[in-house]
Amino acid sequence: MKNIAVIGGGLSGLTFTYFLDKLATIKSKKINIDIIEQNSDFAKSKICNFQYNQEIYDNGWHNTIKDNGILFQMILELGLYRYLIESKQTVKVIYDGNDLKNIPEKIFFGYPLDKGQLLSSDIFNLKEKISIFMKLHKNSKLYDISKITVEDFFLSKINSTVYDKLIEPILTSHYGSDISKQSFSLVLPDLAFATIKNSDVENVINEMYKSNISDNILYGKEYRLKFTLKSLIESLESHLSNKVFREFNSKVTSIEKHKKGYIITYGDKKRYYDQVIITSKHTDFLSFFEDDKRLKKYYKELTFTSNIVATLLVKKENLNINSNIGDVIFSEENKYISKVEYVSNKWIDIKSQNIHLLRVYINRQDRVNEILDKSDCEIENIILKELSSIHKNLVIEKAFINKIDKNYIYANIKYSKYINEIEKYLSTNYDKIYFIGNSKKAINLENTIIESREVARYIVEKI
Repeated sequence: MKNIAVIGGGLSGLTFTYFLDKLATIKSKKINIDIIEQNSDFAKSKICNFQYNQEIYDNGWHNTIKDNGILFQMILELGLYRYLIESKQTVKVIYDGNDLKNIPEKIFFGYPLDKGQLLSSDIFNLKEKISIFMKLHKNSKLYDISKITVEDFFLSKINSTVYDKLIEPILTSHYGSDISKQSFSLVLPDLAFATIKNSDVENVINEMYKSNISDNILYGKEYRLKFTLKSLIESLESHLSNKVFREFNSKVTSIEKHKKGYIITYGDKKRYYDQVIITSKHTDFLSFFEDDKRLKKYYKELTFTSNIVATLLVKKENLNINSNIGDVIFSEENKYISKVEYVSNKWIDIKSQNIHLLRVYINRQDRVNEILDKSDCEIENIILKELSSIHKNLVIEKAFINKIDKNYIYANIKYSKYINEIEKYLSTNYDKIYFIGNSKKAINLENTIIESREVARYIVEKI
């Protein structure tokens, strides 16, 4: 019988436990799993929600999923398909301070695939169109994409005007932060893979585009959960077997090497574990490795991004908007807001509540840092002022503000260089301790789940 500890009971820890439990049962492996979480309401800060009439909505970042991702597959496994609502097709537009401008339809990762659409777009003035026409694409090659930024990649391939006025705002709105200076290969792995396969990026992306594009970044149909992400976590818990034990409100105070495994102290308990999986943030676990100067140096040099998202309720009669518009992206010169998502245009069941539901992402990191310490009321007023430039005399019925300080690791080139080195260091110096999710990497929700599954598979094979 192998005893396994999972430190951190968030989505990363629970998905890992779900896969480990499931795979161990299939392979008839005998294990016990303890999930150790210091906060019984661990999901509150990141996965908060609110109720309007009889409906409960998420107020966070993970509000929709694609049918080509692992999260969608996991929902199918959990038997929750009937709770998915398919999105209505909508369009994105850019607000440049004066008017709403239509984004060319044929775009992938912000990369324009149709020159005619680009040149006919009202995003650009006549002088800019001439500049684009004269030098739309560049022929320079990038030989080592692991050493370039997102901005480096696009500026080596396409006119800078197109990047500044179109590509950069689209990417910023999608990723929840300005990503220009982040590692191209880490932030845009699909596009990086296409670049490795073939230096003719436009042809490769055209082939990818044929895979049923539903918006400007990812392909596949988009779905909304007819329940909150917090409910999904609770559903995951309900599918765990009797081999899994939960230790909530239990803070780990030490991890000590002992024989072939580790002794973990938490609360008033000391227990031996053959394998340890750490999914919590480094601020929670770094004290366990106080003497490890290399590990402390790695985390000390990391940069983190913060996030603010607001969900606004507006009565139907107070908001006039083209029902085909799903997202409005604010261009870079605007002061605070990068993206407004018109949720009720995409999910028509919400309109039965006689409301419009808007989700506002404040994405530009310098602006987020400026207002992070402001009150919810002050942030609401800033958002209202910005939105009033589009919607005159806008009245917000209710606003729900969600702020997270130092949420994600900023995947700059320095981080890109050292992440592989730290992975080798950890595997060499901490045999049978696995660091996954936010504990080590700058990865999104889908990749967190993929990593959890792969580590679970590796451990089951080794038992």
